This record gives sequence, structure tokens and C-alpha cells, in this order.
Amino acid sequence: MKYIFILLATFFLGYTAIAQQNKADFGVLLGGSYYLGDLNPGKQFHNLHPSLGALVRFNLNKRYAVRLNGYFMGLSATEADSKDANLPYPHTNSFSTNLLELGGQFEFNFLPYQTGEEPWTASPYLAVGIGYSLGLSNGINFLNIPFGLGVKFNVTDRLSSGVEWSYRKTFNDKIDDVTSPLGHSLLHNNDWYSTFGLFITYKFVKFAGDCAVYK
Repeated sequence: MKYIFILLATFFLGYTAIAQQNKADFGVLLGGSYYLGDLNPGKQFHNLHPSLGALVRFNLNKRYAVRLNGYFMGLSATEADSKDANLPYPHTNSFSTNLLELGGQFEFNFLPYQTGEEPWTASPYLAVGIGYSLGLSNGINFLNIPFGLGVKFNVTDRLSSGVEWSYRKTFNDKIDDVTSPLGHSLLHNNDWYSTFGLFITYKFVKFAGDCAVYK
């Protein structure tokens, strides 16, 4: 799995260089993250941790965009969180870990939107993609499928912002150190996590268009 992580990191850096020449949006993400699984079967926004990230968005057109992002976040839960679940198998008292995530996603805008352009200065959107997560505290690593929704809007002709809430379907049952009764498998596990927050992006379109390097 470490080779997948290296491949994604290399792709992220290469895409960033290409995207800058193609007048992409660059930005940061600030928000929170939380875990859902055996030790927290259904409490939304429970045991929140800070989530920080960076993104590069390449706008294919006013409806579609491709985005690469990296996140650093924390996840945790305690045995008390699972008391309502009535789990018929033993579980640990608590867990806490930090995750590093690299991934990409495809975005669909409901309205024809691009940074700094009219007539639509805002649009809700749906996003789905694939990512790779590395546990910095426990050494686990796994693929995930992010999916979510958000709203993006123009602030100036170069600056945009928005909010996003997304889930990660993981292909790992070891985030919480609890084994599902179904055992470890790619399809049957109970470990998910979620991120939400605010993003701010900057579009270099005018800078790139006027710079002699790009001509």
C-alpha cells in the first residue's frame, strides 16, 4: 500500500504543476472531522477534531470540475459512545488516531458556475472520488471512497469560497481497533469517517494569462 501512497503523492504534485498552467483554483480547507463505526454507530459530529487541508481544482467547464486534495485530521471514540449499540462482541475502551489523506474527486455543479464568472455566482454541487488514507498514530493504511455535497460561491473575480460535508467509505475495519462480527473484508466493515468545513480558493487566471512564461 505504501506504493499507492507514493503514487498518489507524485500524481498530486504533478497535477498541481499542470493545473497552474491551465488556470486552476488553489485553496485551503478548514473544518472538522469525526468517526462513525462500531464505537460510534450513529452520533453525527461527535468527538470532533480539527481537519486541515489543501486543494487544487481544475475547472473542466462550468458544470464539471476535477479536484485533488490532501487532508490532515484526527479521529477518536470511547467505549461509552457504543453503549446504545448493544454490540454482541468485545471492543476496546477507546481509540485516537491522526490520519493523512490524499485523494481526488469529480464535482458536478447544479448551476453553470466558474470562479469570477457570471451569470451564476454560486452553485450547489455533488462530489465523488477515491482516496488513500495513512494512519500516523497506528500505521494502518487503506483506500476510501469520498462522497458529499457542498456549495461554492464567488467572493471576487479571483477569490471563491464554499462549504462542504463529505463521508468516507473505508475499506478497512481497523481504524477503531474493533473487529466486526463479519470479519475483515473489503465489503463488510463498519468504519467510516466524515469531514466538513469551509474552503477558500484563489484563481490565477489573470496572472497566468499576462505572464510571459505561459505565452
